Amino acid sequence: MLIPDNEQTMERLKAFICKWAGPAKPQYGVRPDLIPADLPAVLKDFYAFAGNWPNPSLDSGVSSAGSGPKLFQAQDIWLEPDELEREEGRITFLSENQCTWSCSIEAGRDDSPVYSDAARLWDDRLEGSEIVCPSLPHFMTTFCLQELVFGSRYFGKLEGALDPGVFRETLHPIWLDGYYVFKEPSHSFYLCGDNLLIMDYYSDVWYGSLEESALSLIADPGMVKPIEP
Repeated sequence: MLIPDNEQTMERLKAFICKWAGPAKPQYGVRPDLIPADLPAVLKDFYAFAGNWPNPSLDSGVSSAGSGPKLFQAQDIWLEPDELEREEGRITFLSENQCTWSCSIEAGRDDSPVYSDAARLWDDRLEGSEIVCPSLPHFMTTFCLQELVFGSRYFGKLEGALDPGVFRETLHPIWLDGYYVFKEPSHSFYLCGDNLLIMDYYSDVWYGSLEESALSLIADPGMVKPIEP
């Protein structure tokens, strides 16, 4: 169940997305002719797979491309192909939800690292972007799993640090020590049962599920602090 950090990363990530959000459908992908040719192959493939995937937690009635809330736009925003911005050989493909930082890759380079200017929030010396993750597949896995948690119909925080003992079933690791925009491991993800996704984010423990019944896997209901969408 653990997603490997190797050449199989994206395929295993896709498999988990389908397990969590339901089967992929052709309309959930962006048409190939709408995907810019200068994107890294990983991003082109993922746009074709999930660039229009609707968020299943919202009663939007969306099943076709181009309208309604998207699966990977719950917390931070994976940009639409026509929203991609280019500057000095880089393409901005992801933005923080309040536009306080963004992420970019090098145009035309399949092995591009991921750059971000997020550190400007805490480092006054940073004037532009810096490499935050050497691997685009690794970065995308952390991002996508984060969005699955925050985009869940039932999500929120648990009091205290991560303690496997508070769950009624075993925590199975999905993705450990994931890099995002901090140049160090910040996210780890676990699955409890089939429907409860747990994110350990700098010792803040978040939960997400598409089914309310999954919350019964948390032994102490008093620990559950739901967040309204």
